[in-house]
Amino acid sequence: MITAPGITVNGVKITPEQINSEVQYHPAESLFSAKYEAMQSLVVRELLIQRAVDLELCDYDEAVKNPDDILETLFEAEIETPEADKKTCKHFYENNKGRFYTSPLFEASHILYLAPSSDEDARQAALEKAQNALERITKKPESFAAIAKAESACSSAKNGGHLEQITKGQTTPAFEAALLNMQEGETSKEPLASEFGYHVIKVHKRLEGKQLPFEAAHEWIEDHLKRQSWQRAFSQYVQLLAGQAEISGFKLKAADSPLVQ
Repeated sequence: MITAPGITVNGVKITPEQINSEVQYHPAESLFSAKYEAMQSLVVRELLIQRAVDLELCDYDEAVKNPDDILETLFEAEIETPEADKKTCKHFYENNKGRFYTSPLFEASHILYLAPSSDEDARQAALEKAQNALERITKKPESFAAIAKAESACSSAKNGGHLEQITKGQTTPAFEAALLNMQEGETSKEPLASEFGYHVIKVHKRLEGKQLPFEAAHEWIEDHLKRQSWQRAFSQYVQLLAGQAEISGFKLKAADSPLVQ
């Protein structure tokens, strides 16, 4: 059970039981961080509910039982955000072109020598096997598929190590980084270490990503800028409510994201 100091928002108490229940919705690196986020969420929610009651949008008990619809009505009444016009979206696109590329596409094969990261002996043995395989492939490049069939621990072994077409995000970070640094027709210069063991990789084909035109990115940019604008407006709104409220037992820091679940 998490204990917490008494928290009140304009005289309304937030109980330790409420905080304990709320923590589950705030995964964090530590219990302390999760607890803080839960407390912050409850304080902000209480501020918003009280504001909705003050505006006679609802009565208090109704808001507590069904906060989502009430708070949505409150936001529509109180929070205004500017629309992202085409000129603004175009400016964002021009300054962030690197974000608007299609993913490179790879056709590749690999040979996996399995070894858990926690077993140093197994890792060393897998590395030596991968190095040996790479030496044989360097001398006889056409032997890659046969070695994969005979030695790879991956299910792709039956296909000579051949994988399906690969784009960003489909493999482990280490494997993806290796692919991005390899050219079409290239085989690993040294075994690649991953959490699964050691890999020997061959890239058969590589199709580079292409710059998306503004028209293809416009809708995403408009939505992104709208969300950013709302986040800023929400943060300012919460800080305004907090500044007008009497809060004890908790210090509210800047709210830079919606905290109401």
